Formats: sequence, structure tokens, C-alpha cells
Amino acid sequence: MKTAPELVRALLLVGLLPLAARASPTGLNQIPTPDLVPWKQLTLQLANGNMAVTPNLPVWRAPQVEGQSQFGLPWNMEAGLDVAPINAQQDYRPELNIKWVPINEDYYVPATAIGVTQLGVGFTPSYYLIASKTLNYAQIAYQKFRAHHRNIKLRGIRLMAGIQGTGNAWRALVGSDVEVNDHFIVEADWISGAQNSVSLGGVLVFNQHDSVTLALLHGNDQVRLMTGVLLQLTHTFDVTDPFTW
Repeated sequence: MKTAPELVRALLLVGLLPLAARASPTGLNQIPTPDLVPWKQLTLQLANGNMAVTPNLPVWRAPQVEGQSQFGLPWNMEAGLDVAPINAQQDYRPELNIKWVPINEDYYVPATAIGVTQLGVGFTPSYYLIASKTLNYAQIAYQKFRAHHRNIKLRGIRLMAGIQGTGNAWRALVGSDVEVNDHFIVEADWISGAQNSVSLGGVLVFNQHDSVTLALLHGNDQVRLMTGVLLQLTHTFDVTDPFTW
């Protein structure tokens, strides 16, 4: 049986979940996060697989639209099915992904997730370990506990760090997101390696179901300031009651 302090602690942990931003993706612009799609909810996404703005093959000539999905599972897990091209000829094939969060965030412990992506014929599997910590976690918890200040809401500021392995190459992952208000989140992330990028963008959350992500990218080995752009549309709904708004 839980003691009174344990019950207060559990309620605070639940209360710190981002309700207004639930329609936003469970990853940043490029890297995964320990966020999960809630149990029995399904997230559908459309995004441009080709993010280049260089003259050779810019996104407006060949966007390579990818369909993505994530389904919330029990036991702190989610799984997804994406459809993406395996080559420049845009031969589309399905690929699976799965994420597990064995450690939830606490006052001193970061949320931690492990996962695998690109499970499919023609794709090279990618494995990752990512952790995130809300910098003002204690302040948010304390503010929620003070009933006479319940109309004042502090916004979460998180930092993420991890590693990702694809083939024999391992890359560092770094990112951050800042909840500006109930409808806008600023995101930035970076993947090490010459062929990867740093990004800066934001998520516009219309309601608990729909959001739009827009981000600008700069290639790590590029001279020009902007080398890519990402546009992602997201719709989330409860599979047991898909028409409830």
C-alpha cells in the first residue's frame, strides 16, 4: 500500500505529462525521445523524406513523402509502421520500429528509452539509447502542488542526450525542447557525423489531435547556412473512439 508521500509523488508524476502537447510527435525534429503515444492511441504522420534544398534534387522537386504511424502499447512501449523509399527511384517498402521506456523521469533521474528502427527488407536496422531531463522539473512539481497558484503554469524545458548505432557507425544524439505555451513547442537537435545535421524548428499544436512540425536543417559538413527543411503533419486519436474530439 502506498504511503501518503508516495501517492503525492505519483500524482505529481502523472500531472507533469504534457496534456496540451499530446498531439505533437514522440520525437524531436530528427532524434527520438522517451515520449510515448498513450496506450490505445494511434498517431499518423506524413513527412518529406527528402529534406534537401540544394540544387541537385531539392525537396520541392522530389519530396519523397513518407507515411508514418505509432501505436501506444502497454508496459511503457510503442510500436510503429512506416512506409519509406529505399533508393532514389522511390521504391517504397514498409519498416517497423519499437520503443521501450524502462525508466520514467523523477526529480533526479532522467527518463530513458531504448529502441530500434528501420526493421524491414532493404533497410539497415538502427538502435538507440536516449535520455531526457526536465530542467525545471522540481519547480513544475512544486507549482502544481500549490493549490492557490494553480492558475499559474510553468513551462517545461528539457534536454536530451543519447547514442544511435546504424551498421558499424555510432553517432551522438543531442536535443532540447521548450514548451512556450499550450500550442507551441520549440525544438532543436543534432546528430554527429559528416552526413548528418543540426536542426531548429517548432511544433504548432492545434488541439489534442493535430499538430504541424516545421524545422530548418544545416548539414554538419556544409558551408551554406540552410541545407534542408522538414515538414511533418501529425494526427493522433483513440482507436477505441476515433471520432471523439
